[in-house]
Amino acid sequence: MENSAFDLNITLTAVYYNEGKPPHMFMIRNDVSLYALKSQLNQINLKLNYRDTRRVDGVEYRRPSTDSIGGVRFSRIKLMNDDDVRTMFYIFCQFSTRGPIELDALLIRSIEHIQQNLIRPRNFEEIRELMSAPHEDISLDDP
Repeated sequence: MENSAFDLNITLTAVYYNEGKPPHMFMIRNDVSLYALKSQLNQINLKLNYRDTRRVDGVEYRRPSTDSIGGVRFSRIKLMNDDDVRTMFYIFCQFSTRGPIELDALLIRSIEHIQQNLIRPRNFEEIRELMSAPHEDISLDDP
């Protein structure tokens, strides 16, 4: 019989891209840096939406807490650096008894992609040439 190992350094994670639903589930290591976490979220988004050119800009941890009647509420903690990521895992390990870590990932387009899609501005010479070119009369009656 094969012996399967249970890795305590891996945690189930639910990620909501731009607060969309349903969340996408995946596993992350507990010793991940913020840069590596964003890279992993980018890779998952590209696998889910191969034409999507947006990249992860921000990540927030949805910290669960219960109110007096047993309802679950989430407060958001923005992950700004590696210490914030370690704090997220500490909070999760200390206070969560079940369920995945829940993250919100903000996707934005890169400046390079936006610039590629812009209409190129024309210089004075190009505009003058277009204006001085002979125009054909166009009639809507012609087939």
